[in-house]
Amino acid sequence: MALGSPARAQTTAPLRILLTTDDGYEAPLLEDLRQALTKAGHDVTVVAPAADSSGVGTSINIDFGSTLKAAEMSPGVWAVEGSPVDAVAFGVNTVLKNDRPDLVVAGPNEGENVAALVNHSGTVGAAIAALAVGVPSIAVSVARDGSELPSADDAVDFTVKLVNRVAATASYGAVLPPHTALNVNYPAHPAGEVAFARLGTSLPVSTDYVPATDVCAVCYRIMPVFSTTPDPVATSDRTLLSEGKVTITPLNGSWEADSRTFWRIRDRLGPLTP
Repeated sequence: MALGSPARAQTTAPLRILLTTDDGYEAPLLEDLRQALTKAGHDVTVVAPAADSSGVGTSINIDFGSTLKAAEMSPGVWAVEGSPVDAVAFGVNTVLKNDRPDLVVAGPNEGENVAALVNHSGTVGAAIAALAVGVPSIAVSVARDGSELPSADDAVDFTVKLVNRVAATASYGAVLPPHTALNVNYPAHPAGEVAFARLGTSLPVSTDYVPATDVCAVCYRIMPVFSTTPDPVATSDRTLLSEGKVTITPLNGSWEADSRTFWRIRDRLGPLTP
């Protein structure tokens, strides 16, 4: 499926974009995407964590009365000492308070964020934070091949095409439907196809805790456990990404169960009284 081209984007209104990542404001892929989006005509402001904040999900500092450090490191590039969600909140409420962004783009993240991993991803967390303040968003992640990111440049190019496409097809000024984020995963070895995927429910990588008595008597070393079983969701993002497809999964930021489950629980627990 074609998602438009940079040439078509020249005929559309540029977007005001808040760009962030959980890999820190100095992440090379963030800078590559900033330059590419700017070259495509968009107005880009970076507001990102001062340091790597991977795996913090939707964590936000609500220690009211405390302080947060944030500084403009170069024109249009801000570093925030906090999580990706802190960065988005600061960006929307302070940096771009009088010039609200049309879109938040988080990424490209170094490593895929599929299935249940989205619950822990700082990249996806930043995109969800944008929805909470009424700004549509796109989270972009690039799959690894071992320790390498062989398709990183292609992922940057694709992100620009995607942003141009949502700009060109905006309805009545709305870049995406209300309360909508797109979770995009770019494969390490693309097969030349874009797939619209369901969100999987498995954990591709989980954790194990191994005694680390060489460090201290009560210490445990955190070790990865890679899943060898397929995702139970048909056409899941995890499955389609493993087939070399670029996956796009619309998210709404809600953890609420579907209506069928809601009514089943209500029927079972309805007789309860305080």
